[in-house]
Amino acid sequence: MATDAFQQGKLAFQNNVPKSACEYPAGSTLRNEWMEGWSQGLNARPADHSHDAGHEGETRH
Repeated sequence: MATDAFQQGKLAFQNNVPKSACEYPAGSTLRNEWMEGWSQGLNARPADHSHDAGHEGETRH
């Protein structure tokens, strides 16, 4: 079950708020939940938005 801190973190990512903006105390459960929400927002974004660079040569690695 998602907590308010988790949802706040997820919304923070969606609103381009950096992880460093989390105001919960370091080491707290709420901070960990906020960070998890932020990370889930990051992981949930569409793959085609993961790189702002040009798409040429994308298949070459």
